[in-house]
Amino acid sequence: MRYRKRPSTWVAPRHILRAAALLLTSAALFAACDSQGPSETEAEFWARTEAFVTQNMDPEGSGFGFIVIHDSAVAFARGWGMANIATGVPFSPNTPSYIASLTKQFTAVAVLILYERELLTLETPILSILPELPAGWSAITVHHLLTHQSGIPNYTDITGDDPANIDGLTNADALDLVLADPTLDFSPGTSTSYSNTGYLILAMIVERLAEMSYSDFLQENIFEPLGMTSTFVSDESVVYPSNTAQPYDEHNRLYEYSLYTYGPGGIYSTLNDYARWDLALYTNTIIGRSTLELAFTGYTGGADNFGYGWMVGTHRGSKSLRHGGFSTGFLNYVLRVPNKGFTYLFLSNGGVFANDGFDTWTSELMEMILSYYL
Repeated sequence: MRYRKRPSTWVAPRHILRAAALLLTSAALFAACDSQGPSETEAEFWARTEAFVTQNMDPEGSGFGFIVIHDSAVAFARGWGMANIATGVPFSPNTPSYIASLTKQFTAVAVLILYERELLTLETPILSILPELPAGWSAITVHHLLTHQSGIPNYTDITGDDPANIDGLTNADALDLVLADPTLDFSPGTSTSYSNTGYLILAMIVERLAEMSYSDFLQENIFEPLGMTSTFVSDESVVYPSNTAQPYDEHNRLYEYSLYTYGPGGIYSTLNDYARWDLALYTNTIIGRSTLELAFTGYTGGADNFGYGWMVGTHRGSKSLRHGGFSTGFLNYVLRVPNKGFTYLFLSNGGVFANDGFDTWTSELMEMILSYYL
């Protein structure tokens, strides 16, 4: 499978900021939806919601799907449009789609598995694990990488949008781009700047300490135990299932590129598989609850307030966890409100979503759902 695109692990700041603003400033719309909620059954709400999405979707164009989990059960899941336009494969809750930077939450848990096994601490200097890295990075710890406080330049800022710069890009290639000038943007721990390179290095740490590939580690420790049978890492060994979502532009033209970086991105998953992951985050199945809380804690403050693989905030007075995942032809977003047992996730494989971000009807859809359940 060959694509051409911008760096897949970039989370567009404008999308995240717009999503946050929508959640904080759309009280009037919430109130309007609330006026319908009490007199509307759940079945009626979902019928209205399905009709809303259907009227906004091209059934023969690129795909979109979402899942809602409430009270530890799937309340609704459906896809619209096409995963593969050429072959007529529809986008469904079982469609493997590129989740881009939603991968970071999996990378963070992989690191926390090693933490529970006492193979590292969160304050372990990364050079003690990867001594081949520049000596000038000696003050950087595992925690700094997880919270985007390392100061290591973001390799996707170097590659830019030119397909020629990222076609066939591997982790080794991406790191080499940064090592060409390894000067840190700031002293570790003194500031915050989103860095895909940091999560790439975390994947290297997983491989070094676990003595296996990142893909095999996730398969053995996360995907298989949770029954995530349609979830996989897109590295150089990948074989794509025939129903894998393809990336399209706003005119339903296929993007062509190859990209093999993983850690900051790299995972393909489905709506139904993600539900298995989401429900496991309430249990001790993968790691202990107290260890998970390390990932769900905000350390950096500000609008993003990074935890480990998450942005931590509040929604209507309750703690929320959120993250976006963007690449050319793919846009994804997840919002969790754990004390309500609520999760909303959407995946999409069309540029009409990725290019417009949250400036589409998908914003209204999310607000409708949040208002009804929260």
